[in-house]
Amino acid sequence: MSCFAGKNGVITADGSAIAQLTSYTINENADTSECTHFDSADYRSYRTTFKSWDGSCDLVWDRQDGDLVVGNEYALIVYPEGNDTSTDWKISGTIIITSFEISAATEDNVTASCSFQGNGVLARAEEV
Repeated sequence: MSCFAGKNGVITADGSAIAQLTSYTINENADTSECTHFDSADYRSYRTTFKSWDGSCDLVWDRQDGDLVVGNEYALIVYPEGNDTSTDWKISGTIIITSFEISAATEDNVTASCSFQGNGVLARAEEV
């Protein structure tokens, strides 16, 4: 079984790497509707209706990160294994930036947090 170092991960927005990334999260969800009926055998039944996804990332802030604008749509690609071979796994889709927060403390770096909403399909594939 393989194990991958998180520090090798890369996220790009419209083809540009998000600089100085420190963490990221991708969440996938599926809505369900209940379809239990009188003939159900003691257990409730459900079916999938709609799927959705969202995520966030944390980074050491850099001026180039100002290019991520709240409300704008971007083509997102996440490379969990890194992006250094043609067989690296990638997760991709279109996102809308829903929040971008910059914070700092006297004893720390300026950091930023970005949240986004997936718009449409979240695809998974090996690079080609």
